[in-house]
Amino acid sequence: MKQYKIQKINSDNFDISFLKNVSFPQAFFYGNWQENLGRGVKRYVVSCDDTNVAYFQMVKYPLLFGKSYFYIPYGPVTNDFSDDFFIFIKQELQKIAQMEGAVFIRLDFSPTVKNDTLLKFFKKTPRSSYHSAYFQPRAELFLPLDKTENEILMDMHQKTRYSIRLAEKKDITTEIITENFEEYFESFYDLMFATAKRNNFGIHEKKYYDYIFKNASDTKTYLSIAKYNEKILAIDLIIVLNGVANYVFGGSSADERNRMPTYLAQWVAILHAKKMGCDYYNFGAISADKDSHKGWDGITTFKKKFGGKEMLHSDFFDIVTNPFLYHLYNFRKFLKSIM
Repeated sequence: MKQYKIQKINSDNFDISFLKNVSFPQAFFYGNWQENLGRGVKRYVVSCDDTNVAYFQMVKYPLLFGKSYFYIPYGPVTNDFSDDFFIFIKQELQKIAQMEGAVFIRLDFSPTVKNDTLLKFFKKTPRSSYHSAYFQPRAELFLPLDKTENEILMDMHQKTRYSIRLAEKKDITTEIITENFEEYFESFYDLMFATAKRNNFGIHEKKYYDYIFKNASDTKTYLSIAKYNEKILAIDLIIVLNGVANYVFGGSSADERNRMPTYLAQWVAILHAKKMGCDYYNFGAISADKDSHKGWDGITTFKKKFGGKEMLHSDFFDIVTNPFLYHLYNFRKFLKSIM
């Protein structure tokens, strides 16, 4: 049997480049965002025979009765898929959950691991428990950037190409912002708030976005802005990590929508990602057959018309230390799902 060790990471300077599949929610800065909201964050690295094979950061969320659970978003990230590894990680996470008094730990392995493998070691999460603002979506849309600008355009839906050209003809101007992000924060938040209200979805509290803008210079971040007569109509926030430009947040105005500013803002963001040498532009969350989210149809259609490939993540699996409260939590989730 392989000999594994797990070590807690206490520094943001730890090098996780030994892994090629570290996605956005496993980046150190994402953990810092969560800590700014008062959530506990813990990071660990797993080694085998003195070679690092896995890494993960876990976020602590509150439950009723003063209890809590941990979620590892798109993680653990590993290059070891042996039974020995899964046995070890389960045992260690059980110890952590018990020490922290957590009801359960939710896993989200990356890269994707087949259910048949994970079912041998972990408890499958009930489907009704998937839908929460805290959990990462099961599907994302990745646009490869290894083609020419014209080839990327031609792979888009014809209405998307038309909308991009129409925005240019109707005097929509664009700008890429790579510094002084705080100058655009109030405009960004107003657009985010208006977009959420218009489309009936929730957003984080204002201080969450404020912290991101204040610390954006610590990451490879840029804003793609679309304007008409100097009035900002759309702002998209993109963060580059491991060769992927991640479209993280975006907001738009209800004004001048016939000028298609949101299409041009996305197109300019894609072109800047290509200019930076990125391999992919990640549009982020979309709905999928296995993970249908209410209210996501419109944004999913919008994103898919730009082209790209759908990427499905592993299903959720749990490590349970308090079965009674775990079942109570899932029962509440089930009731919400049918209401």
